[in-house]
Amino acid sequence: MSYARGRRFEHLIKDKLRDAGFEARRIALSGRQRPEGERDIPNADLIVEERFFCKAKTTKAKKYVSFPESEIMELHNGGQDFLVFNFKRTPPFVVVRFKDFLDLLRLWKERQQ
Repeated sequence: MSYARGRRFEHLIKDKLRDAGFEARRIALSGRQRPEGERDIPNADLIVEERFFCKAKTTKAKKYVSFPESEIMELHNGGQDFLVFNFKRTPPFVVVRFKDFLDLLRLWKERQQ
């Protein structure tokens, strides 16, 4: 994936979140290596409401998508709250932990009652 395409996708997601009424910001250089002792840069592509950490990935894949094990482990261990991805020319999709998905369903159900 090209750096420019990934950066455009991160900006697209940030803008969509803002359009939906959420405070969102992109973390520049989030994936770079940090020299020892340098100010820490969050290991997230986006931060939503200064609380939720997100990785944003786009791919050219046509049949399937795969995520690096490190990103799935960050999601599993709570280092990331969600992962947004898309295939070329598709709307974004979101990956969340199953327990977080259940919480969202419960909130939706309570709101409907």
